[in-house]
Amino acid sequence: MDIPLEISFHNVEPSDGLKAAVRGHVARLEKFHDHLIGCRVSIEMPHKSQKAVGNPPDIRIVLHVPSKEIVVSHELKHDGHKKAATDAYAVLEDAFQVAQERLKEYRRIRHGDVKYKSGEPRGAGGESGIT
Repeated sequence: MDIPLEISFHNVEPSDGLKAAVRGHVARLEKFHDHLIGCRVSIEMPHKSQKAVGNPPDIRIVLHVPSKEIVVSHELKHDGHKKAATDAYAVLEDAFQVAQERLKEYRRIRHGDVKYKSGEPRGAGGESGIT
């Protein structure tokens, strides 16, 4: 990465274990996409009073890639999923899985692999190949 990884904690004590987990996930993303410019990860407990209840933190990931910023905001309290992850590491895993899927879609669009309903492929080149 051109810009060093930024990890921030809000309303939660910084954890070396979570920092190591974030670094591991980012390393996998770097292997998945060859030009990841930067990454910012925020781990936040919505309210300090919820900490005692055992709610998982909200995770926000911002990936900087050429000509785009990919944002993943994983706020489980608003998802409404019955089987939502309750462990901070599981929430982190889920958020980075979404980030990888969005990075994969970005890569497909950049390489022109995505076809739209009109049948004309659109990508970085902008040419459809239809004459």
